[in-house]
Amino acid sequence: MWLLDAQELGDTDADLTSALTLKNGNPVYALSDAERAAIHAVYALYDAMLGQPAPGLRPAALNAARQSMHDAYSQAQIGGRLEDLRACILASTQACPYCGFGEVKDLDHYLPRGTYGELAIYPRNLVPSCGPCNNAKRSVYPGMPAAQGPGLIHAYFQPLPDEDFLHADVEFDNDGTLSVTFRVDNPGMDPALAAKLQFQLDRLKLNARYRAQVNKYLSEQRTAMLMLHAAGDAVFSEFLQRSSAALVASYGRNDWRVALLRTLAADPAFCAAPQRYLGPPPAA
Repeated sequence: MWLLDAQELGDTDADLTSALTLKNGNPVYALSDAERAAIHAVYALYDAMLGQPAPGLRPAALNAARQSMHDAYSQAQIGGRLEDLRACILASTQACPYCGFGEVKDLDHYLPRGTYGELAIYPRNLVPSCGPCNNAKRSVYPGMPAAQGPGLIHAYFQPLPDEDFLHADVEFDNDGTLSVTFRVDNPGMDPALAAKLQFQLDRLKLNARYRAQVNKYLSEQRTAMLMLHAAGDAVFSEFLQRSSAALVASYGRNDWRVALLRTLAADPAFCAAPQRYLGPPPAA
C-alpha cells in the first residue's frame, strides 16, 4: 500500500515510435529530432521533479505534437501497439497501491494527460490501480486549487517516514459488532504530508471500502485466531502482535492489515472474546 518501485523505463524511443506509427508503417505523427529530444527532456525533468508539476513539462517545442502524444495512449489498451507496455506496468504489483487490496486493471495518469499530453505514455506517469481508486482520483491532480484538497501522493516518488502513521480505531460492541476506522496520525510527520495522506484516505472512500475487506480478512484468519485464543488472552494478543509484525515484510508498516492487527492486539475486549465476532470455535 502507498508506494511502488518506480517503473523500469525500457526503450522509450521505441515506445514513441510504436505509439505514433501505424502497423502499415505510416506515421500518425512524424516527430522531428528536436521534438523527440524535447520529449526525453520532459521525461528527465519529470523524474527530477518527482512527478510534480513544473513549467518545463509543457515546452513550447511540443505544442504541435502534444495532442498526438495525448491520443497515443489509446495504443496502450488491449490490442493496441503498446499493449505490452500496459501489461508490464499492470504486472508490476499484485494490488492497487492506493487502497492496498484492489485488483489492478487500470493505468492512472498521475499528472493528467489532458494537460500533460507529452507524458501520456511515460511509464513513470502511469500508476497501476484498481477501477474504484482510479475513478475516485480522476479529477484530483497535483497543484489543483487548495480548497479542493492537497492531492494524492505519487506512488513511485513520495518519500514516507519509516514510522507508524496509519492507525486503526476499533469499537467492539457486546453484540459482536466490530467497527474499524483508519486515520493518519504521527506527531513528527510533516503536516503537509499528513494532510495529503489523510486526504487520500478520504478521497478514495477507503474507510467505507475497508469494511468488507476487514471482515473478509479476519474471516480468513478465523480458525487460527480461535485456536490461539483457547490458550488464553495473553497468548492471543501476542499472536496478533506477531502477525502484525510479520505482515510488515510483505505490505509495509503502514498497510491497513498491519494497523488493524496491531490495534486488535491492544484491545482488551477483542482479546477477551473474539468469538463474539468470529463465531464459536470449530467443533473438535
